Amino acid sequence: QGSRFVHAPNFQQLPFAGRLAPMDDDDALAEAGEDFSGVHEWQEAAAIAASAGVALSGLPRGLRVRSSRGKRAQADDEDEEKPQWKSQLPSRHEVGLLAFFLLLCGIMFALILSNKREGVQQVDVPPECKQCRQEWWRDFWRWRLHGLETQTAHLEQAPEGMEWEWGESHNDTDWFGVSAELVDKVVAPRADPELGPVLHVGCGDSPMPELLYRAGYRAAVHIDIVPQIVSAMRQRYPTAEWPGMEFAVRDFLAPPEIGGGAPPPLHRFAAVIDKAGIWDWLQDEASFELPKLLSRVRDALLDGPQKGVYIVVTKQSPMEMSETLAQARAQFVVETSLPLGSKGVAWSYVLEPL
Repeated sequence: QGSRFVHAPNFQQLPFAGRLAPMDDDDALAEAGEDFSGVHEWQEAAAIAASAGVALSGLPRGLRVRSSRGKRAQADDEDEEKPQWKSQLPSRHEVGLLAFFLLLCGIMFALILSNKREGVQQVDVPPECKQCRQEWWRDFWRWRLHGLETQTAHLEQAPEGMEWEWGESHNDTDWFGVSAELVDKVVAPRADPELGPVLHVGCGDSPMPELLYRAGYRAAVHIDIVPQIVSAMRQRYPTAEWPGMEFAVRDFLAPPEIGGGAPPPLHRFAAVIDKAGIWDWLQDEASFELPKLLSRVRDALLDGPQKGVYIVVTKQSPMEMSETLAQARAQFVVETSLPLGSKGVAWSYVLEPL
């Protein structure tokens, strides 16, 4: 594109030779170009020669013919050479939509943060599982703590649907009244405190934290879903007097990404202790949720040559426990089982992950 150079040995043969100008004479060349652009015969001959890819004969050396493309073609070439980044900028409408989307995301994020309560967030729970609900436990502990404050806990009737077995002291909620026996006969022989801390799920106001501490388990984390009971236990066992004993509000069955499961980091606990807690009421009300529970337990336990253990205290007999584990397709094996208490109600199981 642009000017094309064509050569010919004989200048005199061209009838329009006088219309051409030497290349070193700019004024003459410009004048010749303007006159020459109107010669249709020459334009046709030049076009045929250009399409055939051959030189046009009859022109003298050192002369050129101006292209007939003109200023419009030159302007098109200049447009093609303009940078393309200008056409890639977003429009004002697109910028507005993006700003609205970012604002909406910010509002949703703020709502999520405002709904969190000390690490616990409500999640969907099976409708048939009453004790899977945080509000159920909140109502229970409101009643229970009120009884403790007024010294009438052993006299007050439990709310409808809540049936419990109290410890003899009536000062704490000691399910089955076998905490001391559990620590002495099951936890101490099976969980080495040198391997790592212990995790006590659903601690309530149980005497287990103090019993474990005095048995040598100075590093222990006790979690519960209800903030009121965790606050009460922190007051009962201040860190200055009980170093290493921690209490945290946490929903053990909730997804880890919203603050559920074991407190991080994972795979650090020598034992997870579940005394008449999540296992017991899940197998009663929502047994299909047991695989989720076992998955959370596995994430919490030590994973290596020396694995952690899951210690469960439940009213299930050995045969019932075996059937439940099979139905849940649990990747755990029962290492030991032992009856606790004198009533023949409670059984303890030490489960080791496969």
